[in-house]
Amino acid sequence: MADIAKCSDSLCPSKDYCHRFTAPASLIYQYYEGFSREEDADNCDMFWPNGKCRYCGLENGIHKMGCETRKIQINL
Repeated sequence: MADIAKCSDSLCPSKDYCHRFTAPASLIYQYYEGFSREEDADNCDMFWPNGKCRYCGLENGIHKMGCETRKIQINL
């Protein structure tokens, strides 16, 4: 149950990575908001990351080997 204003922007490119869009709705009462986002913006000012990587789809800071966010450390 989400005790937040959920996002109703289904065209947002970051909807799968935003807690305001992916949180489960309340069974009794849920407030939805149409947050303003610039036309070419990746997300709005109310973006709340849900912990899911936008490149590989894994959660909790774990990434696939080919993920763009993985850092490579070389010890010399």
